[in-house]
Amino acid sequence: MTDISVKFVSKKISKIRWRPKSDVKSAPSTIFVTGSWDDQQNTICVWDLRDRIAASDDRDDEISALDHEPQKTFEMPYAGDVLDLQYLSSNTFAVASSTGAVTVLKHLSSSQTLAHLCTWDKHHQFKTDSPAACTCLAPRGDEWIATGGEDGQIVIVALEQRQPVQTLDKADSCTINDLTFLKQSEILSVNSFGQLKTFDLRQDPKQHAQIFSVTENHTPLLCLDKHPGQAHIVATGGEDGMLTIWDLRQEKFPMTLLEAHTGAMWEVKFHPHNPNHLFTCSDDGSLWHWDGSSTDAVSSFTGTKGKKHSI
Repeated sequence: MTDISVKFVSKKISKIRWRPKSDVKSAPSTIFVTGSWDDQQNTICVWDLRDRIAASDDRDDEISALDHEPQKTFEMPYAGDVLDLQYLSSNTFAVASSTGAVTVLKHLSSSQTLAHLCTWDKHHQFKTDSPAACTCLAPRGDEWIATGGEDGQIVIVALEQRQPVQTLDKADSCTINDLTFLKQSEILSVNSFGQLKTFDLRQDPKQHAQIFSVTENHTPLLCLDKHPGQAHIVATGGEDGMLTIWDLRQEKFPMTLLEAHTGAMWEVKFHPHNPNHLFTCSDDGSLWHWDGSSTDAVSSFTGTKGKKHSI
């Protein structure tokens, strides 16, 4: 296993995302961004992980070692808790706030700072006009963003427009915890009632939403990710720490349940280039690497024999 570097940051980090490469030929990115929560002044920070030579003492002949400790290059205040953070391109990313707002920021090429592009205030709100937290984001390309919130709405915006492109105001009756685009006109979401839903943006969501449930206990589903090569294979994580693999083509028994964490699972991600590998992290303080290459079922992860490794 490679060396592990630990950095004390004095903030509660809610989201962390690597900056994508500008093209496939570029070197791996050394820059990532973080967002904080539950602080008097929350922040968005930019970090750089470039190797730094560090000598163990002042003697010139001392053997030096590579120090991989990340260095903070920029910090800016942010109103509310950062509940989600997603890159739209290698230069721009969107941030979801507990105040109901959505903000798009841009990396400046001339420096390691960020510039503000646009903000949609009160993007999510209850019928009483009080703000509802914007809980999740799903980009479609570098111009469209779908958002979900505590108000049960899915709102789609375009960077060039102040008004929403489309609003599914009756998408759900409870909090939408995560969502993603399945196709250009289809959205997949998970909610606090333990349901997985698909929406066709061309139809009435109240009448045509497809609904899947894990169990009758209605344990909240908190996160999801789709297989990068086969969109009908979806992974979700629950408040009970269970990892569920779904095959959306199956109506009667669409899922496989895997015992994962002892605490709530907040992130689940397929490896973008090697989808036999899956990563999950949890409130129990653990990060798991799942290896599905040993299974014979569809997409390797629809079986129950996948191996997991702690990190």
